[in-house]
Amino acid sequence: MLRLLATLSAALVLPCAALAQGIGDYPNKPVNWVVAASAGGGTDFETRLYALKLGEAMGKAFVVDYKPGAGSTIGAAYVAKAAPDGYTLLTMTPSHTISPLVYPNLPYDLIRDFAPISLASKRPSLITVQPSFPAKDLKEYVAYAKANPTKINFGTSGAGSAGHLALEWMHKTSGVQVTYVHFKGGGPSLAAFLQGQLHAVISTAVGTLPQVRAGKARVLAVTTLERTSALPDVPSLHELGYSGFEYAQFIAVVSPARTPAPIRQRLSTELAKIVKLPDVASKLSNDGTIMIGSTPEFLGKYLADEAARWRRIVADTGIKLAD
Repeated sequence: MLRLLATLSAALVLPCAALAQGIGDYPNKPVNWVVAASAGGGTDFETRLYALKLGEAMGKAFVVDYKPGAGSTIGAAYVAKAAPDGYTLLTMTPSHTISPLVYPNLPYDLIRDFAPISLASKRPSLITVQPSFPAKDLKEYVAYAKANPTKINFGTSGAGSAGHLALEWMHKTSGVQVTYVHFKGGGPSLAAFLQGQLHAVISTAVGTLPQVRAGKARVLAVTTLERTSALPDVPSLHELGYSGFEYAQFIAVVSPARTPAPIRQRLSTELAKIVKLPDVASKLSNDGTIMIGSTPEFLGKYLADEAARWRRIVADTGIKLAD
């Protein structure tokens, strides 16, 4: 009899504990999903796509909330201070892993103050030159750059941006010097390239692929470890001897630290299903996106590795980051 009572007591306590943590009926109200960028860009598009599908799968709306500014730190600070109940999410991108190097007095810690949920996807950037540039591949590019130090005008999306740091690393590893031309965003740098003002540019596949297919640009390498299905004949920097280096435009989902693990696991599981849906993949894979849908544990390690990589690159290159 005593054993039966103990069993019944345990059966009642466990559901109550789950409900107390907001797990059993999660979500029972709309979820606020913060994008630390302006509406209309690729991060916004992908987040809204996932938010729509999560709402359909989980029965409550996932509402995208834009909090741009200060290199993504305004939105991140907002989420770091939010209640850890699963009702506030944040889309993280490479800018979040670089922000601590640009803004040394942030009111949050990238690793300590956020709980990982899922690495949803990543996409390569492209190392691109003019069609008339006298180099057909990266080896020829490096040879030309060595013979013509600082003569190559290379466009970036901004001083201290992830793309700029990736280029600094690539060129330092190659032993060459170029002249960087920094713009306020990837769109303006690509526009200047297409107008013939730059010899080369680093830009996202989504913006550059149409120009490549139209013969207005030539891609020397992609920046993910893997080749992209959108350009299967173009090698990665990793393949070309820049061992282990990856610069990916990733989309990751996190929540405030101490968000209950069961909530994060459920969100992760649903996202893993969503990124594999044919209608979702078809909207993203044409621009080279690699669909992932990882576990929280995988994302936690990925973000820590990213942050450590950028710290090493800044230390190794001596680059001065703008704030």
